[in-house]
Amino acid sequence: MSVTPPGRDDCPGAVDPTGLVNPRLSDVFGLVIRQDEVDFVVPHLSEDLPLCLDPFLLWKSDRPEYQEIHEALVGFVEQIRRHALAGRTAAARSLLAEIREPDELGLGYAVGTKRGSAIGPALSEAIIEGFREVPQLGATGLNHIEILALLIPKVAEDRISDLTASVMKRWLATFTTERCRSFGIPTRRYRLNGWDSDRLEWQPFDAELPYDPTHGSPVLLAPLALLRRLPWINYPDYYKTTYLRLVLPPGRHNRAVAKATVLAHNRAHYQVVSSYVTSREQQADECGADPLFTPLRLDTLRRKAQELHTLTTGRTGGADKKFESLAFDLLSSLLYPELDLAGRQERTISGAHIRDVIFHNDGKAPFLCDLRDLYAARQVVIELKNVVALNPENVNQLYRYLDDASMGRFGVLLARTPPPRNVQQNIIDLHSAKRAAIVCLDDSDIDLMVQLLDAGRRPIEALRKKYVEFTRRLPQ
Repeated sequence: MSVTPPGRDDCPGAVDPTGLVNPRLSDVFGLVIRQDEVDFVVPHLSEDLPLCLDPFLLWKSDRPEYQEIHEALVGFVEQIRRHALAGRTAAARSLLAEIREPDELGLGYAVGTKRGSAIGPALSEAIIEGFREVPQLGATGLNHIEILALLIPKVAEDRISDLTASVMKRWLATFTTERCRSFGIPTRRYRLNGWDSDRLEWQPFDAELPYDPTHGSPVLLAPLALLRRLPWINYPDYYKTTYLRLVLPPGRHNRAVAKATVLAHNRAHYQVVSSYVTSREQQADECGADPLFTPLRLDTLRRKAQELHTLTTGRTGGADKKFESLAFDLLSSLLYPELDLAGRQERTISGAHIRDVIFHNDGKAPFLCDLRDLYAARQVVIELKNVVALNPENVNQLYRYLDDASMGRFGVLLARTPPPRNVQQNIIDLHSAKRAAIVCLDDSDIDLMVQLLDAGRRPIEALRKKYVEFTRRLPQ
């Protein structure tokens, strides 16, 4: 992949990332690395992304290096199998003890953390016993490590990703170093432990890696080409397409079967698992990497916008919660890809619960670059208000948050109707006194965004239009 180093902040306005919501590696070093222009995940530093490394994408690839990594994965599991069958339980345990979710990679399904767990003694024993209990495994081994998740309790899809990441850590380190050189990301030298496929053992190695400056921990970059929500060979798909159809009688298809029962059946009837894996291999052309974010379809956005229109204001009957949910779904899709979703959060000001949608702003449109330049807006916060009419205190609450959080001096208020004159004047006064900018959106702006998308135009134009209107009201 040919890349052009963006330098430090092509779009001016870099700030101290303290106070940013879900900051990324690029934020802490004042870099603009646009996710849609690179072949790796721009990592978030506070929590994992709910994705996994899928070994099937290595298996189906024409790239020799990917095929070699897959061979190394199978070779690692084969070494476990040999130790298990030879009675070398301690040796097998020692190899499995190094398998864990790499904290450096930032992939996984835990919420609000990046701390991974290792394979414990009980799971190690279950894997070792699996090779002894299933005759076919003892005789031939595995051609896909994902099969373990169809046979061994507690070997779920995340463990398959952990195993893949651990074994290919040396390659990931090299990939990361190369991308850091291309994009000017600062690095430090770290010592990691990696699988040596020639010596068939874990060996330490040194690598130049980026880092989280908060506590100095290393970071590995995950290649987009190898990421999926679930591995192609996975238990939920197996249960739905194979176990229900081939094992359960027709009258029981609507009754859930405990996973432990299904895995026990698989161990006793390995041919069913083998048939499923063969079918997934035959469907390999349909398997591809999953996008980091998938916007909602136009018809879904239309329906949600209509629901928003018919929703009552206030809190009665949970209307405020419904409004927040609809607004989050609509905004996260309509403003993509110009604004990348950072998340949503709840905060409290003077006893009032405030809910926001937060976006990363990498200056993907000229006016978004202006926001970074004029208001240091590395992030855009949209405060959600299910009220008939905004009042000056709503504006003051958002301003105080922008001022305290150090995320910039630009924000958006989404309410149900246009702001009254006194609110508009309050916004102008704040800009004159503090150089803070607040733009107000309402139901009609959401409708306009949907109409723009339907017409093949970018919904972000609606936000730009409101920003231009705001600038025209400012004193000359």
